[in-house]
Amino acid sequence: MQRGFLTSLAVGAIVSASMAAPPMVSAKCEKFPGVTDHIKVQAEPRIVYECIRELRYKPGSHVKELKTSDREATLEEHFKDLPIVKTATCTYVEKYTCDKEVAYKMVSSDKFKAFEGKWELNEIPGEKATDVSLQSFVLLDLPVPFLRQLTNTQTIKGVKDRLAEVKKMAEAKATASACTATK
Repeated sequence: MQRGFLTSLAVGAIVSASMAAPPMVSAKCEKFPGVTDHIKVQAEPRIVYECIRELRYKPGSHVKELKTSDREATLEEHFKDLPIVKTATCTYVEKYTCDKEVAYKMVSSDKFKAFEGKWELNEIPGEKATDVSLQSFVLLDLPVPFLRQLTNTQTIKGVKDRLAEVKKMAEAKATASACTATK
């Protein structure tokens, strides 16, 4: 009896968590099983692209470069504080289309069944601004009810955080470069 109650309680918590912040799926990505969000950044695509690639060098980043070139990099990332599994390690390849896109796809992981997505950069005509979208699909390799909803809820939080971080970095870099240009 107590086990059934705890299971119901856990399922209820997962369902309510997934309903609290519904994942966003854009119309152009209807077949994409993950989440998508975007943000307007007051910087040119070149600057935004550089900042996306620089994320791994920020203090506190848990990303290690295993192999890198101009067109792609193999990275290993260690995740902490994940729901259910607490930690995970994932090796993935990022492929670069200069100033336009950074796509990534999992090679191997100790806890993920899927880890893929992409950053897309679209210049906003008539402005020194970029529409930046990030789509991401992460799925844990566990037999848990409502796992996709729970994972998508956590993933959209990560997507929003990364978009905000890139916006902050790129706008600071654009402002600094504009100040240097006017001197």
